[in-house]
Amino acid sequence: MDVLLVNPWIYDFAAYDFWLRPYGLLRLGGWLRKKGYRVKLLDLLDPFHPELPRRPKRKFFGTGHFFRTPVEKPALFEDVPRRWARYGLPPELVERELSRIPAPRLILLTCLQTYWYPGALETYRLLRRFFPETPILLGGIYARLLPDHAQKTFPEAEIVVTGREEEILSRIEELVPPSGEPRSEGYPVFDLQREIPYAVLLTGTGCPFRCAYCASRLLFPEIKRRSPEDLFSEILYWYERFGVRDLVFYDDALLWDFEHHLGPLLERVVEAGISVRFHTPNALHARFLTPEVARWLKRAGFVTVRLGLETVTRRYDQKVNPEEFEAAVASLRQAGYAPREIGVYLLFGLPEQELSEVRKAAEYVARLGARPILAEYSPVPGTPLFKEASRISRYPLFEEPLAHNNSVFPAFKRPDWEAIEGLKRYVRELSR
Repeated sequence: MDVLLVNPWIYDFAAYDFWLRPYGLLRLGGWLRKKGYRVKLLDLLDPFHPELPRRPKRKFFGTGHFFRTPVEKPALFEDVPRRWARYGLPPELVERELSRIPAPRLILLTCLQTYWYPGALETYRLLRRFFPETPILLGGIYARLLPDHAQKTFPEAEIVVTGREEEILSRIEELVPPSGEPRSEGYPVFDLQREIPYAVLLTGTGCPFRCAYCASRLLFPEIKRRSPEDLFSEILYWYERFGVRDLVFYDDALLWDFEHHLGPLLERVVEAGISVRFHTPNALHARFLTPEVARWLKRAGFVTVRLGLETVTRRYDQKVNPEEFEAAVASLRQAGYAPREIGVYLLFGLPEQELSEVRKAAEYVARLGARPILAEYSPVPGTPLFKEASRISRYPLFEEPLAHNNSVFPAFKRPDWEAIEGLKRYVRELSR
């Protein structure tokens, strides 16, 4: 084995497989295999491991739970009335897995969220114990947004701060040359999982908008798009070779330039007559959701449709105004989507946000014939809103990434936990 890809544990109040995959790591694995690297995946979140004490429940369209172990809560969160847990395989099971693996020549470890670094750190220490001589590269959103913190916390790892394919591959080739045969395709290595409940698609990177709470422009400064032909070939690859029926878009701007990008792809899907289900957990831009676009989504098999409204009374983005949003919901309803099928994200936990503001926004969405979904705000380093959140927060956001956790409402000075839970229940009732 040339390269071991590692998806670490998560420590959090909650973690759920809502199409949650370390896409950057798996995509890098595909690029490496195309160059002739022999690659293996160690997924510490694997819900399908046959040696788990109990199998986590799986739900619709490939989503489901991770194995959960309650552990002691960090002292930082003494004021949060929730339980802390480790999500993923029990440590003794991971150690058995590592004992079966020959020493890799290189390890690639990811960390998806800034506040999930404790799980990556524990994983890193375990890897160091088993493979003390193997170089480790740490990547993911955490490493790219907080490279200084990552370097101090993971002192012997090399921190990957770029998202450019050619730079990452060049560095890997400097450390370890490939020892296998090149492959003709370089799709993400979902086939290295025990099961493939769904596959993730990324049609492009970058976003034309500059929302104050989002790091898309920091992570992907340029807008790059794949061709519809290339994307359709990948869909057929997962559909025909592995029987995958659920496909999840991770794009930040999927509907942008629809006529030349997603539109031609959906035409090919419909013409081919393949039966797939598409999901958009990252939300669609309502501004681009015309009646024609909505009809194409319905015909092609989009079953999880999410829109981003964010807030009603304040503007932290330039994505949509009320008239455009209402027109988008109407277009989806006319295309045949039921209210429960149209999910609308509302940011909850913004600096100085009143709970009454969120309540009114949820009622507005429900009146239009859509389903409000609360999206708890997490301060993202490097974004304009991070500074405002840091000024108000009861936590040291600049010093401790753990405090970025959306479950603790870090931008609230004094959370009223009873009122917060009451609002959550109220919105759930509206969504039924």
